[in-house]
Amino acid sequence: ELRSLKYYLTSFRNVGIFYEHVCNRILDDLVELMDPKWIEVVCAMTIRGGLNTTVRAEHIQATRGKSGKKS
Repeated sequence: ELRSLKYYLTSFRNVGIFYEHVCNRILDDLVELMDPKWIEVVCAMTIRGGLNTTVRAEHIQATRGKSGKKS
């Protein structure tokens, strides 16, 4: 639901953390919910001073070999 997504994203507005941490936290939450093989989160931040920041975070699920161990 878009309203829930909007509330989730705006919940970071008044939290005193760096942009990189926000992007990584969103990525961690999505990985926990969806368990994807690959996902990339791109956060485009704009502050009042006119400086734009784009942060990318990526998750790649580890593959398992024939022995069942992560490779």
